[in-house]
Amino acid sequence: MAFNIDAQPHNADWTKHNWRLPPYKSEKFMDYLERTGMTLEEFRQLPIYKFAVEQGKIVDDEWVGDD
Repeated sequence: MAFNIDAQPHNADWTKHNWRLPPYKSEKFMDYLERTGMTLEEFRQLPIYKFAVEQGKIVDDEWVGDD
């Protein structure tokens, strides 16, 4: 039997529950994605994006959080 400890994102023991990246879709953010080789679509699948949406920092795929 295999266990996936982080199967439930709200219970995950991740350090990325808080947004510590440049504002979403800003020039610095897009540079970050380019450096990591990740697309915006791939980033949207990550828990950090989903947490930011839940926290109201990203609404309708636009940044409204703290700058």
